[in-house]
Amino acid sequence: MSTHIWQKPGTHDKRSPCPALNVLANYGYLPRSGENITKSQLARGLQEGLNASSLLANFLAYDGFRKLGKLLDRTINLDDLNQHTKVEHDASLTRKDFYFGDNHTVNPELVDLLLKQNIDGKINEDSLSNFHWIRLNHSKEFNPTLLYNNPQKFLSAGESSLLLNFIGANTNLEIEIEKLEVFLKHEKFPEGWRKPDKAVGVGPVISSLRSFLKRYDQLEKGQKK
Repeated sequence: MSTHIWQKPGTHDKRSPCPALNVLANYGYLPRSGENITKSQLARGLQEGLNASSLLANFLAYDGFRKLGKLLDRTINLDDLNQHTKVEHDASLTRKDFYFGDNHTVNPELVDLLLKQNIDGKINEDSLSNFHWIRLNHSKEFNPTLLYNNPQKFLSAGESSLLLNFIGANTNLEIEIEKLEVFLKHEKFPEGWRKPDKAVGVGPVISSLRSFLKRYDQLEKGQKK
C-alpha cells in the first residue's frame, strides 16, 4: 500500500504560495509539517512526486534556497516562501498581491477566473498567458506597490511552464479544467491524473518558459497599439 496518501494539512502545518510544493507535502513527498526541509528532501520530493529529472529537481531546490537567501542554511520551512518578492510575487495566478493582504493562501475566485480562460475545456499556454496579462493589468491599476520587473516576469513564466510540464505532461501540455481546479483549489492530485510518464527535464521547461515570455511580449505590444 502506498504511503503517499493525501492528508489535509493540520492547524500548525506550514504551507507556501506554491501549489505544487503544498501538494507534495499533503502527500508526504515532503515533510507533512512543511518544516525543516533540506535541499535533498526537496529535490527528492520533486523527483518522486512529479517525476522531475535529477538535474531539474536539484536545480529547483538549489534555486529556491538561493532566492530565499538560505544557501548556507541546512533547511527551510514552506512558509519561508511567503516572503514578498523573493519567490512569491505580485500578479500571481492564484494568490492575491501582497498589498491586499494574504499573499500565500489560494484564492478560489482567482482560480475560477483562470479556469474561465479555458479553450475547449482545457488550460494551455494561451490560457495561462492571457490570464497572466489580466492579472498584471489588474495589479497595475489597483496595487500602488506593484513590483513587476524582469525577475518577476521570469518567475511567472517559469511557474506556468512548470505547471504545464508537470501536470499537463501526459496530455500535450494541456490540463482539463476539472483536474486543474482540484490541483489548485484543494492541493490534491486529481482523480485519474498520473505523474509524467517521462522524467521532466530542464530543456522542455526552458523551451516552454521562453514561449511564455514571447507570448507576454506579444500581448504587451498588442496592448500598446
